[in-house]
Amino acid sequence: MLEKIKIEVESIGYASFISSNSLTVGQEDGYDSQLNCRLLKNTFGIEVRNNLLIVDYAIGQIPVEKEFKTIKELLKFVRQVFPIGD
Repeated sequence: MLEKIKIEVESIGYASFISSNSLTVGQEDGYDSQLNCRLLKNTFGIEVRNNLLIVDYAIGQIPVEKEFKTIKELLKFVRQVFPIGD
């Protein structure tokens, strides 16, 4: 399921990677040649728990968790809360 979500978010312009049963999503923000890795901004995590898609993100320093039943609902939320070009 995470691989399918990864393909969907990348098709609409976000960068992502899967690590430890979680998908990290964000917007490209350059590349750090010293660390040999790409940099992301406005990142959030997606996990699958009990057939629900859970998005973890922060508002300031306050962690927020939101649940979705479908990938379509999740993508709509992502476009609204984390618009590309911010």
